[in-house]
Parts: sequence; structure tokens; C-alpha cells
Amino acid sequence: MYLLNTIYILALINWKREFSMVFASVSTVILNFTVSVALLTTVHIFLIIIIAAIVVSFFHFIQRKFRVSNFQNMKEEVATLNTKITELNSEVNSRTKNLEKALQKAEEANRLKSLFLANMSHEIRTPLNGIMGFSELIVDPEIEEQLKVEFATHITQNSEQLLKLIDQIFHLSVIETGKVRITREEFRIKLLLLSLEQKFQKKILDSKKNIKLFLNTELKEDKVITDYEKLDLIVENLFDNALKFTESGSISIEYFREKEEFLFKISDTGCGIGEDEYDIIFDPFTQGRETLRKIKGGSGLGLSNVKNYTILLGGKIWCEKNQPRGLTFYFTLPATTSKNEVFKNDFHTLRN
Repeated sequence: MYLLNTIYILALINWKREFSMVFASVSTVILNFTVSVALLTTVHIFLIIIIAAIVVSFFHFIQRKFRVSNFQNMKEEVATLNTKITELNSEVNSRTKNLEKALQKAEEANRLKSLFLANMSHEIRTPLNGIMGFSELIVDPEIEEQLKVEFATHITQNSEQLLKLIDQIFHLSVIETGKVRITREEFRIKLLLLSLEQKFQKKILDSKKNIKLFLNTELKEDKVITDYEKLDLIVENLFDNALKFTESGSISIEYFREKEEFLFKISDTGCGIGEDEYDIIFDPFTQGRETLRKIKGGSGLGLSNVKNYTILLGGKIWCEKNQPRGLTFYFTLPATTSKNEVFKNDFHTLRN
């Protein structure tokens, strides 16, 4: 009896949590059983107590194992949730940055379009005023015939300037709506450039600038299958850009065969552009330095249309600074391609 009571007290004092109560309960049951039966010896009672302790320890081990397992599972779930939260935060931050960039681009596009519309009023009214003014003078009977001829020349020049502006706006609208049709045909690049040479020489003469035109058409194997009108437009726009920003010196047009593509090169000795303008020079409604834009005029659509048509023809375009001055535009075209291909490109695809 004394031994069992001692074990009972030790169990109440030393056993952990609820298992002390379990052990104590088992000891009490054994004690009652021993007292009532009075058949078991002290050794038997001790063995029963040991067995009870083992049972209680086993249940304690199982419960602890279960708790540890649950804790590990919860820990893994928390880690997984933390990972997902981190991924979601990263995705939210990325989308936020993309939205901020898109908003900045949209705001810049709105600003440039507003600037474009303000500039268009000037670009359209200037040649129109010239046409109307000289038209009134040319019918004046008191004006000398020689002056009338000069006035007629001014009317022609202003009409061409206005027509060019309308053409640029038309090309931009066609590109934006994705309704560009590419009609491919085989021809020699040399013949296209020679047909443009006379037009370019006339433009230089009309500009009254001291500029020499150099045209390299010595390449013999220069047959290409592409859209004649689009290539004509690309070369003419790049020449017009060079002529606008070159006061004296030279403009050269060359082309070379490099493996499976033709490389075109249009160089000038003009004022060039700033280092920060190389990335935006082909953007619509964008021109070079603001001071030059006001002096030289222009819609800011020419180079944008050139880039889009170059991409549609399967090429690429870029520009580099000349030394000591000037700018060189390069663009490529595939040397071989199929005829009568129709390209319908989405405008946003072209922009990216």
C-alpha cells in the first residue's frame, strides 16, 4: 500500500500534462484491485505499475508524434503560403510597374498627338496660305510675266509640300488600321534609284543649298523581289530627311549585298541628332530638337512610316552618327522572298 501511494504521489508531481492524471488513474485502479482481491504480491504490483507506465508512455509518444507531425505539416503549409504570397506580391509589383509604364506611354502619346495637331495646323495652313496668296497675285494683270512664272513655281512647291503631308497622314492611318497591302515584284534596285536621282537633283536645286548627291549603283547582282512603291517611299523619305537637315556638303545613297539581304545606306553631312534622340527618332509625332523642329518644320511622321514599311518588307532600320558631323541611316531588305505576298499586320505588333 505504501509503495502504491508513493508512486501515485510521484506520478501526480512528475508526470507531464494530462498523462500524469492517466498514470495516477491507472495506479488507483491497480490499488483498488489489489486491496479488494488481496492476492497479488508486491512484485506483481510493481510489474503492473511498470506495464501501466509503459502504456502511458506509449500513448504520450503517439500523441507527441502526432503533434510534431501536425506542426511539421502546418510549418510546410505556412512556408507554401509565404511563397505564394511572395509570388503574388512580385506579380502585383510587376503589373504595377507595367501599368505605370503603360500610363506614362499613354500620357506621352497624348502629349505628342496634341503637339502633332497643333503642329498640323501650322504645317497645313502654311502651304495653303502660299497657294492662295500666289494664286491671287498670278491673275493680277498688272503683274509681269516673269513674276507670274515665279509665283507659279511657288504654288507648285507649296502644293507638293501639302500633298506630301497628306500622304504621310494617309500612310500612318493605313498602318494603324492594319490594312497595309504588300505587292511584291521583281526589279533591279539600280533602276529604282536612277529613277529617283532626277527627282532628288531637282529637290536639291529647288532648295538652293550647296549639296552634292552621290549615288552608288555599281552593284551588278541587285535584283530584288519586294514592293516597289514601298521601297521608293522609304528611300525618298530618308533623302528628304537628309536634305532638310543638311545646309551644305553631300548626301550619298549606297546599297550592298550581304549574304541573304541587301543593306542600304543614306548618309548626310547635316547637323545630326542628340545622343538622347536615337531611341525616339522613329516614334510617330516625334522629331529632333525642338528648336530645329520649329525652324525646319515637318509633321514628325516620315521616319515613323519608313520604319513601319521597312518592317513590313521584312527588314530593319537604324541610324548612326557620322564623324565629324551628320547622320547615316541604314536599312535592310531580304534578298530573296516570294511574290504576291499579302501582309496584314496589326499596328501594335509593328510598334513592339
